[in-house]
Amino acid sequence: MYLGAHVRASGGVWNAIDNGAGLGAEAIQFFAGSPRTWKPMLYKEADAARFREKRAASAIRFVVIHTIYLINLATANDDFYRKSVDSLVGAVAAAEQLGAEAIVTHVGSHQGAGFEFGLRRVEYALGKALEECADSNVRVLLEDTAGAGGTMGRTFEDLRAIIDCVGGDPKIGLCLDTAHLYEAGYDIASPEGLEQTLSALEAEIGLERLVMLHLNDSKTPLGSNSDRHENIGHGHLGREAFAAIVNHPAFADLPGITEVPGFAGEGPDLRNMETLRILRR
Repeated sequence: MYLGAHVRASGGVWNAIDNGAGLGAEAIQFFAGSPRTWKPMLYKEADAARFREKRAASAIRFVVIHTIYLINLATANDDFYRKSVDSLVGAVAAAEQLGAEAIVTHVGSHQGAGFEFGLRRVEYALGKALEECADSNVRVLLEDTAGAGGTMGRTFEDLRAIIDCVGGDPKIGLCLDTAHLYEAGYDIASPEGLEQTLSALEAEIGLERLVMLHLNDSKTPLGSNSDRHENIGHGHLGREAFAAIVNHPAFADLPGITEVPGFAGEGPDLRNMETLRILRR
């Protein structure tokens, strides 16, 4: 596994490269624009070119854009849904501008309308995103969830249904979050539990769909359905779990990107990155 972090891209998107390099990251994730506003980010070509040039001169092997916090691709609220779809498609367009490998998104919650209703909404939304990236190499990655509030994507069965609803398009991949897996009830805190989880993933979806991991410890216990990240080794998963994860052969060629709170409360930091590098043999 090669290691990376969610970084800031403020002051010019090319700064994401420098911020990642400062952490020794080989992969970076960032928001295209503010994560709390709807306006899709389209970059000036000069800015996108500067990003691509800086990346080419760096050790960054993988770039992914995370969609904004507001997105809900399963909502029954038509106005919110329209904005969510536009934002999803906008993230793909931004990734294409920058030469990023992928975008990653939460699917959202059906908010009591039922999984089948949510699935129909998701089908259309992902279809629009796939239309946008049809002529590029950008992939759309679905992130698993901790499972609170009718969220879609808590189980591998959920994720399989979502992949199937767009005909198993090969551009749809997975990003598995270690904290979310644990909070959803997948006991990856032990090597045995990790193997059982990977066997379940292989049986339901196939390991070939897995494109990246989010490396986050969990502030809440197994099966809590509460999405709370903790610094590496300081949560319910612990150092031994991450030692097994970062050295597992199934993840050998994948990026592992951390989204931890950081020891100063400012997000992924050098201390977390160094912990992961020490654990990686």
